[in-house]
Amino acid sequence: MRAAWLLSLPLLAGCAGGDAALYRDYAALLAADGGLREETAPADAPYTNADLATNFERIALNREYRREGEALLQERTATRLSRWDEPVRWRLVGQGATAEDRSEYRALSSRLSAITGLDLGETRAEEPNLSILILGPEERRVFLSALEADGASARMPLVARWVRDVAYPCIGQVGYGDAASGRITGAMIFIKAELQGLLRRSCIHEEFAQTLGLMNDDDDVRPSIFNDDQEFALLTEHDEYLLRILYDERLRPGMEAAEAAPIVAAIIDEMRPEGRGGLR
Repeated sequence: MRAAWLLSLPLLAGCAGGDAALYRDYAALLAADGGLREETAPADAPYTNADLATNFERIALNREYRREGEALLQERTATRLSRWDEPVRWRLVGQGATAEDRSEYRALSSRLSAITGLDLGETRAEEPNLSILILGPEERRVFLSALEADGASARMPLVARWVRDVAYPCIGQVGYGDAASGRITGAMIFIKAELQGLLRRSCIHEEFAQTLGLMNDDDDVRPSIFNDDQEFALLTEHDEYLLRILYDERLRPGMEAAEAAPIVAAIIDEMRPEGRGGLR
């Protein structure tokens, strides 16, 4: 998540209490402006099957950033379909992690597993392939120093932005054995411990879903958490459809948009035969 609030930073920069107060005031501004909504199927945001197909392409078959050497440029770039094809075992770490966070992740794991068919669950005994780090300021500095010491920071420029830039409250990173295959083999989620309330829960929902393969954000996708305007705080019915499409067995990791499009349209028409209705 990149907070869509850069123009507000001069106004908020003088808040007392550092980043925690800044994020708290930002959440209050969003809520006052009608943001951070919790509805899953809002009546004022209808969408057709054609909209859903377009939105799937925008979110699952594009990325928000493009690499140019060691630089990371914010630019929409077409990509191949990506998803996991092995069990996902997550571990929650960091001094900022709470019992409430663990409960939220456990509930979300069950929900996402039911939607996608993925085997998703927490692990404490085995090595995780999805690490979730909820870190405070000092932990973030130590983590970045360790990355820089072993040269890994050049491969993870978004992590450096997350550490240094208040406009990045949380991010997700995925890894591949072979990027062209589209098969995700590992992932990391980074959340700042200063976040509270719905803004924190929004990061938990968005980054977990994005590390399953819905890796883009787009200002035209609604009603969705995959939109930096923060209108919706939590996964919507629309977003659950995107996940169901992504993990339909008729699609394959590595597909490009042109190959996937007719299959996606058929999947959507089966899920919503009259262009409407809840998840079945």
